Amino acid sequence: METSVLLAPFPNCPALDGCHCVTNSLQKIFHAYGHPVSEEMLLGLGAGMGFIYWQMKIPGQEQEIVFIGGRGNMKDFYTDLDRRTGVRIREITTSSAAKAETALLDALKQEKPVFLGGDMGYLPWFHFPIEYHFGGHAFVVCGYDGDQTLLASDMDQQMSGKKRGFYAPITLSQLRLARGSTFKPFPPKHLRLEFDFSGFRAPGRPQILSAIGQAAQAHLDPPIKNFGVPGMRHTAKQILTWPRQFEADTLRANLFNLYIFIEIGGTGGGCFRSMYARFLEESATIAQLPELREIAASFHDSAQRFTAIALLFQNAFQGGLTTSDLSARIGEASAQFLSIADLEEKAWKALDAVSAGLNPRNPAEMR
Repeated sequence: METSVLLAPFPNCPALDGCHCVTNSLQKIFHAYGHPVSEEMLLGLGAGMGFIYWQMKIPGQEQEIVFIGGRGNMKDFYTDLDRRTGVRIREITTSSAAKAETALLDALKQEKPVFLGGDMGYLPWFHFPIEYHFGGHAFVVCGYDGDQTLLASDMDQQMSGKKRGFYAPITLSQLRLARGSTFKPFPPKHLRLEFDFSGFRAPGRPQILSAIGQAAQAHLDPPIKNFGVPGMRHTAKQILTWPRQFEADTLRANLFNLYIFIEIGGTGGGCFRSMYARFLEESATIAQLPELREIAASFHDSAQRFTAIALLFQNAFQGGLTTSDLSARIGEASAQFLSIADLEEKAWKALDAVSAGLNPRNPAEMR
């Protein structure tokens, strides 16, 4: 990771500390255009918190890899954020590296920061194994020397919770590799976001309640059992089958991934629950709904329980845990997933009631 650079960032483009690469990058763009909005508010307004359990086949590997994530609304996140902030957000992808680079340089020559997607395995400020690739990463380019070197703004991915922001140089050739990566399951396709802030409006009570209601419904009534609160209960059952499904090394890798996906991988710690709790606390003040602050306490609790699961498997891939240790910890994790499901089901029902204008303390209104 680079800690010192020769290039200067464009005006009003600080390397902000943050939690999640997408929302941190969005926060930098909003800040640069003179409309600072917290990372937590951006996550919440886009109904961006969720839960997913997914087993996927990776090319070249015989056994499936399990993904457990805390993001939601991936398809419509930018659209929903757009309509709740008045900021037009346009996702642009292309198969043409030349076209993507020309559009990027045109923006940089105007000293405008640019939101990009790229493969972390090709970004020079990270030091991952050569075989590691993740194309779903987001960062901001906010400086240019007019020739072959650009200045990027990103976060320290090895930290949990709030991560330290930093600047790092990157050459055009390095950036082409990162943006044009074809590694699955998340090839970036030269992703770039365009923004129009002319219609920006500060978030208010209607936008907050709309976003909360959308997230509540996604958790309480998801389209399939792998998502939301049912997905947590599904995970509690499925994790008990992992020792029978996977060979020893794959089992340890999947268990270690729980630590990465829940605690380290840009979730703000606790599988995005800490971030969402802070969104509710901020919203309680803006919307003048003190009950949101009370419900936020449940998500702080949920975050702690998710972190407890993650820490069970922090050393799963280093060989320090015996098979017996793993078995006991898998059982503990299963029970914890069930406890989180029970806790969040109540919390989401309370939020659903608030979003509908009901009193969440009245049991009759919760049915």
